[in-house]
Amino acid sequence: MTAASPEALSDRSVVLSLQEITEELGDTDPARTPLDADEAQSLVTALMAAGGERARTFGIAGEDGRRAARQLLVHLLQDPDTSSRAAEVLSDPPADEQMSVEAALVGTVLLGALVAWLQTKVDIRIHRRDGHTEFDFRLRKEAAPPGLLRELAATVARLLGGTRE
Repeated sequence: MTAASPEALSDRSVVLSLQEITEELGDTDPARTPLDADEAQSLVTALMAAGGERARTFGIAGEDGRRAARQLLVHLLQDPDTSSRAAEVLSDPPADEQMSVEAALVGTVLLGALVAWLQTKVDIRIHRRDGHTEFDFRLRKEAAPPGLLRELAATVARLLGGTRE
């Protein structure tokens, strides 16, 4: 069966597809994986800073979030580390009868999917101390070309609608 085109899916099917792919990619170790949307957004911001991208606030709700979710789904289909999982999900995309997608759900799923995708590229360590969260990005030896963090940060910025300055 052929994978459905992300452009042809409803917003709801895009979010549900990302959610399913994220569950398959996800790491459930709470010492390594953000537990909430604030930590996930902080992780994405920290990665962008580590990769030389200008720190900025990015839209994960409303039209910005729906656009970014669709772009991320396209990216997951093209990425060698996630393409088979994404194609499998999109060969029979999830759908339901709900007509609209709640903005909070889009943002949460989008951040979760971004973090799950990043974990296919780098080892993310989370340290929580005195109410602060710090992130370490460790490159995997077999997949650590020079500039990997810059490349990942640029990809995340592009997916979220950012521009490099």
